[in-house]
Amino acid sequence: MRFRSRLERLRGASAVAIGNFDGFHAGHRRIIETLVAAARARRLASVVLTFHPHPRVYFGHAIQLISTDRQRLEILKRQELDRLYFVDFASVVSCPAHEFIRDVLLDVLGLKVLVVGEDFRFGRGREGDLAYLLDQAAGRFTVLRAPSVEIDGSRVTSSLIRKKLAAGAIREANRMLEKPYFIDGIVEKGAGRGRELGFPTINIASENSLLPGGVFRTHVEVAGGGYPSVTSIGHAPTFHEKAPPLKVEAHIPGFRRSVYGRRVRLHFIDKIRDQKKFANAAELVAQIGRDIATLGI
Repeated sequence: MRFRSRLERLRGASAVAIGNFDGFHAGHRRIIETLVAAARARRLASVVLTFHPHPRVYFGHAIQLISTDRQRLEILKRQELDRLYFVDFASVVSCPAHEFIRDVLLDVLGLKVLVVGEDFRFGRGREGDLAYLLDQAAGRFTVLRAPSVEIDGSRVTSSLIRKKLAAGAIREANRMLEKPYFIDGIVEKGAGRGRELGFPTINIASENSLLPGGVFRTHVEVAGGGYPSVTSIGHAPTFHEKAPPLKVEAHIPGFRRSVYGRRVRLHFIDKIRDQKKFANAAELVAQIGRDIATLGI
């Protein structure tokens, strides 16, 4: 695969898929499979065009994304593509739909086949819908609609997965993602309260915005290893009357290494319980013990 961070003219003809690919879920995978199959059948280059930041972030709208730009790029680079364009959204935000087709898709990318998902929109102000696209395609290129994917009776979309994660429905979200939801961050110094209680934690300053609240069964990747863990995300209600900044604290049974400043990836397996305020530290310690027992180790 060749990666480009700006639009550059492609030599030869291509099959193209365009999207945000937030979370890269089962529906996104179907789009890529459709794209690659179409490109191979027609001897075209398989191309994905995506943008950063996410359009809603660019316009200042509130949104908790499943993936950071860095994570999204990492996943897309692993796909069997000929070319990946990961370009600044500002470079196309003011481009009308007809100019986007003419100047970007046809002229720069040599488009012959465009693969789209169910909710595809494009052009300035999202003016271009599927009907407009099909009208513009006549005699110039082919439009293929990738089949949608249903899991647990619902069509898989990034927006639905965001709702599932925010509600703590980790298993349901993971089925739609076809992998455990994960966040990245840097290990930072905490208050040391976990160590005082007998359950030292690594405190994670996460780069992700979607941080589901509660206590979770997780898997931590840090310092070249992977470890089962229990993670608490919240405001430590037992020790704080007022809500401090959100804390991500992972306890790895038996882990005693110092990893301050190291990058960490935290995979979510299932939710154990909601956070709650305990009457005292002894009650909290007892509950943490029960939480750890769910790991089965």
